Amino acid sequence: MNKCVVCGKPGDTHHIIHKDEGGLEYPLNRIYLCAQHHRGMSGPHKDPDTDLKYKRALQNRLQNLFHEDFYRKEEIRKRAELSNSLLRTLVKTLKRYKEGYRRIDIIDFLMSGHQLVEEEEDYYDPLV
Repeated sequence: MNKCVVCGKPGDTHHIIHKDEGGLEYPLNRIYLCAQHHRGMSGPHKDPDTDLKYKRALQNRLQNLFHEDFYRKEEIRKRAELSNSLLRTLVKTLKRYKEGYRRIDIIDFLMSGHQLVEEEEDYYDPLV
């Protein structure tokens, strides 16, 4: 049983970039939340600020994972723990340069086009 990242109670899968927003199925896009922290008033489905915090945390993790300008497909698969089918989709979707696939394109693909503009405030990662 997976535990809620907030309180440690048994939790269900929550996709940070929701499936109905085009969210992809890979480990970094999933967290576990108990019923209260998932669908309660302060959960990401009802509180836009909470939803935004989780999306910001995902984007920050991807930016830390992909800090170089270009990556080869096997390195992308390993870093983001992508399935072979999702890697094939990424390869078909993104433009390949001589050096590999661009960091910015990889992150945009994994964020399903939902990259966030960073604000001037201190960054808070609710998942750490």
